[in-house]
Amino acid sequence: MKRLGVASGLLAALALSPRAQARGELDPGTNGLRLSKDSVRTYDFERAESVVGLQRAAWLKSASFPQVERTPIVNAADVAPLLTGGGEDAVEGSHAIRLGKDGAGLAIVDASLFAELAGGRFEVTLWARADGTAPQLSVLYDRDPENVFGASAQFASVRGVRTGRETSDGWAEYSTGPLDGLVWGVPVRGIVVLPSYYAEGEQSFLLDALEIRKAEGAPVAPLACTEQTALAVCGADGDCMYGHCVPSTVTWGVLPSLSQRREIAERWIQFGTRLIGDRNASQHGEKLLKPGARMLAETATSSRQFFGGLNRLVNLLRDNHTSFGSPANYTSFAPQVHEGASSVLGACFGVVDKDLLGGGLAYAVFRATDVPATGVPLKRGDVLFAIDGRDPKEWVDEVWPQVASTLPNDPASDWGPSANSLSRLITTRASAVTFVRCAPGTSCTGASRTSITIDVASAAYQLITGGVPAKTSPSFYCSQRFLDSVTVAPQADNGEDPVTTMPGSAGETRVQFDGFVGEKSWQASMTGIFGSGPARVLMDARMGHGGYYTTVEHLFHLLRGKSEPIGVVSMGRGTYDLADPPWLLQRFGTCSDARGDMWSCFQGNANGFFAKEASPPGAATRIAWLNTYDVSANDFMPRLLKGRTGIKIFAPHPTSGAFGAISSLPALWTGWSGGSLQVQDARFASDLAGASSARWESGHGVEPDVLVVEKLSDALAGVDTIVEAATAWLASGNP
Repeated sequence: MKRLGVASGLLAALALSPRAQARGELDPGTNGLRLSKDSVRTYDFERAESVVGLQRAAWLKSASFPQVERTPIVNAADVAPLLTGGGEDAVEGSHAIRLGKDGAGLAIVDASLFAELAGGRFEVTLWARADGTAPQLSVLYDRDPENVFGASAQFASVRGVRTGRETSDGWAEYSTGPLDGLVWGVPVRGIVVLPSYYAEGEQSFLLDALEIRKAEGAPVAPLACTEQTALAVCGADGDCMYGHCVPSTVTWGVLPSLSQRREIAERWIQFGTRLIGDRNASQHGEKLLKPGARMLAETATSSRQFFGGLNRLVNLLRDNHTSFGSPANYTSFAPQVHEGASSVLGACFGVVDKDLLGGGLAYAVFRATDVPATGVPLKRGDVLFAIDGRDPKEWVDEVWPQVASTLPNDPASDWGPSANSLSRLITTRASAVTFVRCAPGTSCTGASRTSITIDVASAAYQLITGGVPAKTSPSFYCSQRFLDSVTVAPQADNGEDPVTTMPGSAGETRVQFDGFVGEKSWQASMTGIFGSGPARVLMDARMGHGGYYTTVEHLFHLLRGKSEPIGVVSMGRGTYDLADPPWLLQRFGTCSDARGDMWSCFQGNANGFFAKEASPPGAATRIAWLNTYDVSANDFMPRLLKGRTGIKIFAPHPTSGAFGAISSLPALWTGWSGGSLQVQDARFASDLAGASSARWESGHGVEPDVLVVEKLSDALAGVDTIVEAATAWLASGNP
């Protein structure tokens, strides 16, 4: 006998779509589902003829990214073998349809149906039973009627989710919740049901009782908005992107039910207070995440409020290795800022000392295109003066945590990472920006000072709705190097971070690299650089994304030995819910050398190393180490070198302060990628005994020995202030 879940679970599930018309309900008289008579379109799969007019859909595995191949269904005989014969293989009536084998599914691409939905809101529900793989229900919007998981990026999409309504024999309901018939004037082009892209060829699912119903409420109009006015202008269901309101279902996805929200919140409370290895972040978990997540679960009325709010709380743990995860949103409305690119402004930013404008830190243009999408070209050295009428750093501090994928551990290091994301952040979340342009070689007063205001929202909206203007310069990735220290030539991708070198202007060897991902080639490069004991080396790591512990150890043993000893011990939490016990370092400290038991070290997430070389080849090398946007292994390396004779760290601020290994987390919601968690913390000392009284380092970035920021006056002259300062010190012979 088919039974739905208990009443409390059913009521919680119904909270998913309170404004939709009545959907199918369990009919005790027939021991099956009774479909709603109010649906705009219903597919009960009782007869093969009812499927004629739909399309077969299948993942095209030969494509370079997930695409779907569609074939019209013109004959009932073609699909009749897919219909089941009743019994437990149907939740409504006597038949269902079996899909999933070899990536096969169904697509509804009925233009007349979508035109009927265009003026209001609607909801799609279906029932399915997973026999190896679950279904993926997607509603797709696009300007091109043929682009349904096609070769072009989708304009917008929404992924259906499990509502919590289930039967005792494995059937589960999936729903999109209420959706707008149009998004910025762009209609629905397809409703697609497919297996997972990664499902095995023989895995399948049963599909039954697919309903498309109208829903109550008004669509979200694309009104002008800012991040600060989103709730008032766009309403609870809306989000603000590109300066205009958009349904938050196409940004953050479908809002979970109350019971589901509670479960997601509690899972992250567990991660952020009990399992995270970063001791500093765990305190933020207790004070911020725990109460904040529980409040969001109870009060959130949109996915922007819930998922955006949880993303902010996880970011405010302040652990660069810990992230909430991301919706699988491969459209223009992906809500988070992941990588720095020149975007609509056609410019990338860096941190400057605005010496010509009274001093203090600011964001300024480091590189710009000739023809940006805004139509207003920027120049190197243009200083960002205001974002939506506010101080740029204040605006960033408010907006960035909500949409960043992760934040630095040490708030003092925010400038570099936020500068790298700033152009994309402004494009997606701001309306207007104002710059101050100073004429080179002047005091930037009077006629030598110009104010420039750019309507970013209008340009971005036009770009999203109408396409890229003709002759617009291509976008490029951002960097916190004002200038490259070396001439970087294209290199073959061997899976390792490239290490490039060239002679410097003052006789030094210049080395530029971004991280510590590599073994053979990377380690061989560093051995080649320091094996002969060069006199002076400039190490440009201003875009350091981290890497492997073993790679850090390799470089460390080339540069620092037992005459100036230091080392590191890294390990996980001692107990998941208590303070670290006194035996923690006694038990796992030996994991920093060959005495550690391999299984115990694995259990404790423990490893480390100490100086062991009597005469490292690079021990006497004078090294200028350049930092700006540095995390993980790029935290460890300067921390291990700091204090060594003949080494100085040059940077505008500390590194991120993420001292520990990272572990992937499973996805917590349909259509989301998994997040990540730092599972260690680290202590630094001259020996193991000293580590017992050292502090846990995460949350404290590596402070520069020489605090140096790109000067605005230098930027206007094309001079890299940090490189100039480092080169001068290398040549000076001063301590």
